[in-house]
This record gives sequence, C-alpha cells and structure tokens, in this order.
Amino acid sequence: MLGFLFRKTFSKNSKDLSFKTSKGFTLIELLVVVVILGILIAIAIPAYFSYINTAKITLANGALDSIRKTLESFHIDYQEYPAAIDFTTGKDNLDRTVFQSTLVVQINKDLFSIDSYVSGSDTYTLTARANDDEQTLMTLTPQVITY
Repeated sequence: MLGFLFRKTFSKNSKDLSFKTSKGFTLIELLVVVVILGILIAIAIPAYFSYINTAKITLANGALDSIRKTLESFHIDYQEYPAAIDFTTGKDNLDRTVFQSTLVVQINKDLFSIDSYVSGSDTYTLTARANDDEQTLMTLTPQVITY
C-alpha cells in the first residue's frame, strides 16, 4: 500500500547485487512539490483577497440600501428628508431618531466613512466609502446606489 515510499537501490559493493530499501523522498521530488505549492499559493492568495474586497463592497451596498429604506420611511412619516444626520447617533438636527442603533452599528462596521449628506425636500444624496482596500466611493440617492 505504501510501496511508493520505498525504492530499491543497489549496494555500493559491486560484488553484492542485493537490493536494499531506502525510505523517503529525494531532494528533487521535494523541490518539485515546493515549487508546485508555491505556484498554487501565488494564484490563490490574490484571488482570495479579491473575493474579500468584493464581499466588503457588497456589505457596504447592503448598508446603503438599509439607509435608503430608513430614509424613505422617515420621509413618509415627516414628509421631508432630514436636513442633517449625525451618523454616530442616528439622530437628525431636530433630535429625531432617523436610524435605529442596530443600523448605526451596521453603518460603522460596513462603511469606511460617510463623506457627505445633502438633502432637499424631495431628494437627498449621500456619498460614502466602502470598507474595502480601495475605499470605493459609493453614492446613494432615492433611486439608485452607484459605485
């Protein structure tokens, strides 16, 4: 079963033609394995980090979508968007609760920063940066999230 680990070699004595068994791998075989593993790692690591960055952008997109839904609910309740929002507390300039504490936690976790928030009576624009390596700039309006 483990026969591939054993090699038959001749003894150094030329008169003795008996076989002796040696265990293990040769240096060349070990080097080939190390090179193959190195190539696989060189391919796998950049792909892994690319997937991680894509996931972070997806999380930021989800956070912005939650913000949009919450702002739409606020607009339905008060017939206006908040003029200013404190994203650390989730309250607007009139001390009304805009975001629940769970959404504030999600915003702080999934977004690197909120760069700006500008609102009018029937619209708003929020720009934020995702928590990925490139800190992707994302823009939220009532209609769309762009990045």
